[in-house]
Amino acid sequence: MKIRKKAQVNRKECVACGSCVGICPLSAINIVAGVFAEVDKDKCVGCSKCAKTCPSSAIEVISGEEVA
Repeated sequence: MKIRKKAQVNRKECVACGSCVGICPLSAINIVAGVFAEVDKDKCVGCSKCAKTCPSSAIEVISGEEVA
């Protein structure tokens, strides 16, 4: 079994700049109401590109569910 990683946004730290939206290769991130980023966990593969580009360090890649 593998643990699938996922990106997670800290809404209090997110400044909704959109850097993560532009760099996500799977279009798994959207800005909600111009206030914070939201990750579509079904699309996210945990590549961490969003976390690396986030200027406010509001995104972290965490362990998600187990997959076969």
